[in-house]
Amino acid sequence: MKKVTILGLVAGAAAATAILAYRRKDGTRVSDGLMSSARNLGGRLSQYGNQLKDRLLGNVHGPHGEAVYLDMYDRQFYEDETGKRVYLDND
Repeated sequence: MKKVTILGLVAGAAAATAILAYRRKDGTRVSDGLMSSARNLGGRLSQYGNQLKDRLLGNVHGPHGEAVYLDMYDRQFYEDETGKRVYLDND
């Protein structure tokens, strides 16, 4: 049973590699489209994450427009030019 499972995994990996390496008539590969789609998805997820953060933190930014983060104790901070954390007052 183990051998059949291992052979199935190897065959699946080989088939996936062959599909991704296949060149179309126009010279592009299937993997090119997948990579482009993955980049677009990553960009959209980052954008949605920033929108969610702005909604939860009340659109908070540092004094010069820096991004504001939360630490593990839910304290808000931003990083200055030297990379040090500057905590915001929660009044």
